[in-house]
Amino acid sequence: MRNFFSTAACLLGACFGLVSMCAAENAMSVGYGFGIANQSEPGFIQDRHAYHYTTFSYLYEKPFTPAIALALEPYVNVVSEPQSGADGGLNLFLKAYLPEFSPHNRLYITVGTGGAYTSIRFPEQGTHGLFILQGGIGFRSGRFYVEDRFHHYSNGGLASPNRSVNSDLFKVGWYF
Repeated sequence: MRNFFSTAACLLGACFGLVSMCAAENAMSVGYGFGIANQSEPGFIQDRHAYHYTTFSYLYEKPFTPAIALALEPYVNVVSEPQSGADGGLNLFLKAYLPEFSPHNRLYITVGTGGAYTSIRFPEQGTHGLFILQGGIGFRSGRFYVEDRFHHYSNGGLASPNRSVNSDLFKVGWYF
């Protein structure tokens, strides 16, 4: 398991270095996330435990074309439920901008993956190291944006149990 985390850290560090060296745009955001679609009632994870967190992230975005960009996003989640704790990780995703509604106003979709370490002991996961699959939709107006993103946490079958921890994340941010 130690080799896995060392390898993952090296790969994520290499991605972070490559994308950040050529990043054309940077952004910061804050958001709120809550458990959703977790084989229980909305807003809960296993055994009716609520899942709520606040997220802070920094975004490096490199456009390939006017419509497609690669983004790297280190983040920290401050978890308030099911217990106090923190998640930290790195997301890597593609962003596809849809045609402009008007100058500087664009809708976009995201799809990507990432890795995280959580201090929370989720009964659904047998480890603190998690993989992330995600997808979302957002709206960018000039330097500001709002986004709604679905996150799927899993340990990738590296530990038992391996039930998903899913959440919906609403974010607001600013490009600079």
